[in-house]
Amino acid sequence: MTRFGLQRTGEWIRVALDGRPEPISPRTHRRRHQLLKGAFTVVAVAYAARLGTLQLLEGSELRARAIAQSFDERPIPASRGEILDRDLQPLVSDDTRYHAFLSAADLSVERETALAAIEAVIDLGPGRRARLLSTSGGWESIATGVTDEERTGLLASVPNGLGFNAYPARQYPRGSVGTRLVGRIADDGTGLSGIELHLDSLLRGEPGRRTIRLDARQEEYRPPDAVLTEAKPGYDVVLTIDAELQRIAENELARALARTGAVGGDIIIYDPRTGELLAVASEKDGSSGSSVPAFSDAYEPGSTAKPLLLASLLNEGLVDLDEVIDVEGGQLRAGRRVINDVHGFDELTVRDVIAQSSNIGAAKLSDRLRPAVQYSYLRDFGLGMPTHVAYPSESGGRLTRTSEWSALSPASHAMGYEMATTSLQLAAAYGALANEGKLMRPILVKEVRDGAGRTVWSARPTVVREVVRPDVARTVSQVLADVVSEGTAKLAGMARLAVAGKTGTAKLVIDGRYPEGRYRASFVGYAPADRPRIVILTRLEDPRGAYYGGAIAAPTSQATLQAALAEEVGAVDRRLVRSGVEPRTWSGNAPTADRGPFIFAVDRPGQGGAVASVEAGVIAMPDLRGLAVRAAASRLHDLGLRADWSGGRIVMTQTPAPGREVRRGEKVVLR
Repeated sequence: MTRFGLQRTGEWIRVALDGRPEPISPRTHRRRHQLLKGAFTVVAVAYAARLGTLQLLEGSELRARAIAQSFDERPIPASRGEILDRDLQPLVSDDTRYHAFLSAADLSVERETALAAIEAVIDLGPGRRARLLSTSGGWESIATGVTDEERTGLLASVPNGLGFNAYPARQYPRGSVGTRLVGRIADDGTGLSGIELHLDSLLRGEPGRRTIRLDARQEEYRPPDAVLTEAKPGYDVVLTIDAELQRIAENELARALARTGAVGGDIIIYDPRTGELLAVASEKDGSSGSSVPAFSDAYEPGSTAKPLLLASLLNEGLVDLDEVIDVEGGQLRAGRRVINDVHGFDELTVRDVIAQSSNIGAAKLSDRLRPAVQYSYLRDFGLGMPTHVAYPSESGGRLTRTSEWSALSPASHAMGYEMATTSLQLAAAYGALANEGKLMRPILVKEVRDGAGRTVWSARPTVVREVVRPDVARTVSQVLADVVSEGTAKLAGMARLAVAGKTGTAKLVIDGRYPEGRYRASFVGYAPADRPRIVILTRLEDPRGAYYGGAIAAPTSQATLQAALAEEVGAVDRRLVRSGVEPRTWSGNAPTADRGPFIFAVDRPGQGGAVASVEAGVIAMPDLRGLAVRAAASRLHDLGLRADWSGGRIVMTQTPAPGREVRRGEKVVLR
């Protein structure tokens, strides 16, 4: 029979199901009491033993585990250093952007309402909007490159259902100026191209660390004793580039490409005394923007190599400038090849061989140099080897050893063929002629500064070698001044500033052959001719229509020089670039009675490539057709004129017409 216990006053009894009580013996009562007491004692001892084990033996490990579970470390990103121009104007500075995401399931408003609020801040586009309307759930990307301001606006409009992932980015205070040179960074903040890649270890800095505490919900808060390692910002990099000259060079190159139909080209402005690059504009069809063709693309320079031949001959004492050369009426058969001149002269002096760019004269003069000597001079001018400028992916060009030359190679090299050079190498070679025969190492990075603005490294002008004697360099400069004043480069000339230079027109090599009608036009020169302060190189690749260097590259160089000299503040020192007239700083105000230090030559009829004439406030209207509206307006402002624009992004017509005389302050209508 089943039994259960009841307690009555003073005794234990058993009660059967039928209700009859049975008495409990005192002995049984004591036994049960002792069993219960023993069980409680065992449990207490076990708890005490376990507690001692936890406290004494496993305490350190458990405390470490607790800290690991409730504490965490977060990186503190380091701000990336700025890239500045030579006047400490930022070309690139640090920024933060966001990837924005939408979770439709977490929205507290209707999806249509949320998307309308989002579109009031950022543009979704019809395709993305349709996808966000049809998505069933989960996080969907809505935008990248969201700024801090846009993120704040989105959160204010849609408080729930939005998520953001921050990533490092860059901002460009001067727009697109110099962006090819400075390069880009990846989403993780590392450099991808240009200066950003080459000097990534300096720019990126060192991230810090901070300790945070997590509560039971894994929400973070910072404990009072948090460990904090400060991030070290990246170094700032100061370039030799002048932002205004860079803008001018890029605008003039864009204009020249639009006007000539060329597929690419370069404009380099270079200081021959220090080797500093003041501007490098470089474009190429199909280029991703991750390289600078002026540094990375090697090409046959054509006739721009002839002054290097003349310098070699003069330095060896093998030629006299007034010596007469038989140039065969403009055609010479050399073995299986026929060498032609554009102009069929019978005889030319050595001086005129360069001024008229005679291929026949250059080929005959090259016979006076032993191949090893000719090769040595070309090598000494820096051809066929990298300049080691601070930039990734620089080409060394091509200059084969004389053991690989044929019987026609000396003449080919004299005319600028059978070798390849970059625009940077060629500008540096002319820099040696402008610098009394001393070849300087090109400099692109001027200084490196720490976060406090202290200079921790600075570039020093370095003479690579003296290629020719100073008197030889001066003699070649005189000849090149004649090329501009009387020879093939007349359209590079300026009325009150002597320019020395040489044009080049070279056939293009395509698939190992020279197809008809495909050329490269170029001009390399320096100013002023007697005391050079800047070297300027212009190259236009595969132009349509006119293709001679003197017809399209020379006037582009002239326009670039004109705009550079018209700058109120710039790297071209007008106190040095003057000719018998004290310089005057023009601020763009009303005309004054004094005459400016420069009067720029107006184009000759039918020769194209218009440039301005500046005298006592009177300006000959430049040709702005084919130029981007922004670049055209900037150029007008530089000349003290006002721009009135309506229409598309490219200037199709202008009023007043090119060549018309206007006064500063007048309005120019662009359409």
